Parts: sequence; structure tokens; C-alpha cells
Amino acid sequence: MSPDKMSVREVAITLDRYPHLRESEPIGDGVAQLLQRRSADGLHLHYDELLVIDEQQRLVGHLSVQNILSSFFPSILTPNPVTTYVGKKERYTDLSILLEDTFQKECRRQATKVVRDYMSKPRRTIDGTMHPLHALEIMVAGNVNSLPVVEQEKLIGAIRISDIFRVLGTYCTL
Repeated sequence: MSPDKMSVREVAITLDRYPHLRESEPIGDGVAQLLQRRSADGLHLHYDELLVIDEQQRLVGHLSVQNILSSFFPSILTPNPVTTYVGKKERYTDLSILLEDTFQKECRRQATKVVRDYMSKPRRTIDGTMHPLHALEIMVAGNVNSLPVVEQEKLIGAIRISDIFRVLGTYCTL
């Protein structure tokens, strides 16, 4: 791949391989997709978000692992002021570890909720014809590790900063 003729389209993960779901699907389906895409030893997820699309395959949002977990147990995972006092060094609820059984029950209940109720607004997108160095510049400036890739207003995949590094890094080795 010649660096001067390279495009984001060539480096990006295509939509059929990147976790995504429709805004009307249940969150539980998104959890299943993320859990299916993990390392060979099963200990590490390959993705920490899903792209959310509408019926016309247009990007309408994204659903992060944090969005999912917060939807399952908002009382301890939604940011709110936690009282601190002398001697208390952390800003955690004191009872969170005692709520594990409740969390498991709530996960099963919330898994049927639709994605649109918990997704975040769509981030900036980049065009598939863009050069990966331009995409890298946008990612670094925006402090993001991935961006959705579109062509003619249709979502075609996503590119991660690690994908750009994988390609550009080959030019840096001896």
C-alpha cells in the first residue's frame, strides 16, 4: 500500500466486521456482539463500543460499554455527587460491592430496553476517501480513538487509531 495513495477505506474495519446494531434493537443484543468479539483467551474485548444505525444504514449514534453499564444500574453508575468526609479518599458509593445480586437482576431486566434510549449522539464522521494521516490528525485533536467512516452519507465502517498505527507503523521499522 503506497502511503501517498492510501485511503481510510483501505484501513478501516468494514461495517460487517465492526459491532453495530439498529437503534430499535435491545441493548442485550449489543452486549452479545461485544462479548463475541474478544481475544482468543476470552479475557479482552476487541471493541468498547457499537455503532448505532437507522433503517437506511445511516449513523445515528454510538453505544459505549459505559453507556451499557450505566443503563443497567444507573443508581451507582450515573455520575452524581458522592459525599466525602475526613479519612475517605475515594469518591465511590459505600454500598456498591453489596449490590452485585441486584446488578445481575437489573442487567437481565434492562437488556430488553432499546438502544435509542441509551445511545450517545453521533460523533464526527470521516469520509472513506480521506488519507489516514488526516484521520489521525482529527482523532488526536478530538481526543478520540475511533471514528465512524461514511461514504455518500452511508456508514461503511470505522477506523481506530490502532488501525492507523498498524499501517503507518510498518514504515517506521528497520
